[in-house]
Amino acid sequence: MPLKLISPTTMPRKTIGVPQPRAYKAIMAYSFTGFFIKVPSVNQTGIFDGQVFREISEPFSGCGILTPGMKASFSDCTKYLSKLEVSSHDWIFLEYHTWGGLVDYVIAIGSRDGENFGPIEGDGAPAEDVFLEALDAFGLEDSAGVNFAPFDRGFWGDK
Repeated sequence: MPLKLISPTTMPRKTIGVPQPRAYKAIMAYSFTGFFIKVPSVNQTGIFDGQVFREISEPFSGCGILTPGMKASFSDCTKYLSKLEVSSHDWIFLEYHTWGGLVDYVIAIGSRDGENFGPIEGDGAPAEDVFLEALDAFGLEDSAGVNFAPFDRGFWGDK
């Protein structure tokens, strides 16, 4: 049902004890849980229902996989990446939450040049810096995190 906008001149008089309808636009949260891997393709038979694969060309050449429900565990991540036949490539697993502004929560683990990093975790005000630190550990410049296309609404087919 579309929202009906009410201007101050057309707003009904306030009745004590009766809540008045209000027009507002809800801010929707955005969450991402998944992988970024510096390889353009994976063994697609390892991708489960509900997961989404996308090739990525900016800010790095590779792919991303949306993996709802997965947790940041080196053991689980490396098993999963082995099924995809990409465990030897640079990768990062991120769980990321925002309300449309700065990053509210992030946890990241990964591997770059054969060296594991993480967990890198931040909640609240420091989460934005932690997010950029995680991308740096993966080998991306800070500026890559500012306009990171995989976090644009619709990239994964979501609304």
